[in-house]
Amino acid sequence: MQRLFFLTAILGCALMPATYSWGQEFEFSVRHRHIFKDCQGTLKITGDGVEYKTAYAQDARKWRFEEIRTLEIKSAARISVISYEDQKRYAGKDRVFEFELVDKKATPELSAFLLSRVKRPTLLAVIPAQENPIYDITVKHLHVFGGVLGVLRIYPDKVIFQSNSTGDSRVWRIQDIESFGHPDRFRFQITSYLPKTGGPTEVYNFQLMDDLPEGVYDYLWVRLHPSSYYPIIQ
Repeated sequence: MQRLFFLTAILGCALMPATYSWGQEFEFSVRHRHIFKDCQGTLKITGDGVEYKTAYAQDARKWRFEEIRTLEIKSAARISVISYEDQKRYAGKDRVFEFELVDKKATPELSAFLLSRVKRPTLLAVIPAQENPIYDITVKHLHVFGGVLGVLRIYPDKVIFQSNSTGDSRVWRIQDIESFGHPDRFRFQITSYLPKTGGPTEVYNFQLMDDLPEGVYDYLWVRLHPSSYYPIIQ
């Protein structure tokens, strides 16, 4: 009996979501991309924000999370910071800092940390570790030409699209989603609040391999539009 209790306790701890302290830090040696000549430095992400240190003084920056328009983990080797800093030469367009990671990769732990710290929608193509989803749906993410196969995983507080294609995976918290669409029997669409270059926000269109499982749309709709008339059932 004691052995059974001990094993149950271990499994329970293993399944608990990870917690992250404000003192946690993620530091990377990076190459800051420029049009003509890149510079190098250190990118540090903490509970307070993001800092880029470099000998090229005019590029050094320190942002609190609320001073960043969009933080993007584009892949395990690429991180972008879209700031509110105007670029006069480009008619006031927000300045983008593109970083290529040199010595180590962005991890699922970093993505989970950012989900817990950043209030604004964040592009996360590196998927944090998760428990079993409520729904698991095989889909094809449609591109302008062709598409990418993957799995749409639905949780009570988020939706994840996971694929083996670099940069195509996404994590959306429910509060970062503007709407869901089911335009026809074998199509599903997620419109997020994540800003998109050349358009207002990012839209992911999926081709379904089979009918959308019964109850999925209602499950998501109730979470997106909470109401006392539609109590949320986990």
